[in-house]
Amino acid sequence: MNESTVQHPGLAVAGLTKLYGKRPAVQNVSFELGKGVTALLGPNGAGKSTIIRCVSGLIDWNQGDITVGGVNGRLDPQLARSKIGYLPERAAFPNDLRVADYLGYAAHMKKVSRAERADAVEAALEDMDLKPVARRLVGNLSKGYRQRVGLAQALVGKPPVLVLDEPLAGIDPLHIWDFRDVLTSYASEHTILLSTHMIPEARVLCDRVLVVADGRLVFDGSLIGAELSGRVARRWRIGVLGPSLDELRSEVAAVGASIVYQAGGDTSNNLVVDAEDPQSISALVRATIDRGWSVAHLEPLTDLIGAAFERAGLIPAEQRAP
Repeated sequence: MNESTVQHPGLAVAGLTKLYGKRPAVQNVSFELGKGVTALLGPNGAGKSTIIRCVSGLIDWNQGDITVGGVNGRLDPQLARSKIGYLPERAAFPNDLRVADYLGYAAHMKKVSRAERADAVEAALEDMDLKPVARRLVGNLSKGYRQRVGLAQALVGKPPVLVLDEPLAGIDPLHIWDFRDVLTSYASEHTILLSTHMIPEARVLCDRVLVVADGRLVFDGSLIGAELSGRVARRWRIGVLGPSLDELRSEVAAVGASIVYQAGGDTSNNLVVDAEDPQSISALVRATIDRGWSVAHLEPLTDLIGAAFERAGLIPAEQRAP
């Protein structure tokens, strides 16, 4: 399942295939990303890290094209890499460099001009609240501050594309909000691809999800779009006062929904309902009101990321919600 073509993609991947020996690690993966934050999700060994490393220009690939900010990564790999701010999962920092000097080196490697380099470093320090430690040695910083330095070097020079591998790992929960704010603000004008195992953070930060399994892209969709379009089944809890359980079951069937749980008495009923069509629940509420019944509560239950994993076949049947 692929999202429609992005009009002005910051990052475009077409037919990406990567082999390790004869074993395919990534097979014919294609997607285009515009402004915003996109999560790259999947089980261990699915191919996420290989995709990240190919996109970032760290390893070559066998087939396909990767275009970063309009630059073909195979034809001009150095220029393409300069348009990416990359944060690896396990970043190796030069312990003997001071924070500001390290960011200056990162700006140089991204081909930020000498005239603009000082301002670029200052902006990255400001964005990640690193000014108080700008003259400290990187090796003397805490794990949380080192992660801030890692994200700052990705941000330095304002590259059009950020590629972040587990960027929130090791961050104090009190400071995760700061990271969210930085990434959300940056994504308003730039492209961010974020690989993470932190599903709650993906829900908060990302408006699009790519799911990979066995080296293939098995789900590509907008979380908001999935919710509005009904491409994943929505599950709702609904309480209705007035009808008998049989009467309510009849109305649920009439709107094309299905009941997965039911409980109640003579005129007070609670249901958990699955609806493929998002209009089904609206129709059910209208029918309930037309019959003179009362809706006591209506609550969405679906985890859209979980539904994407389930639809992609990555959750065994015995582990799925009833």
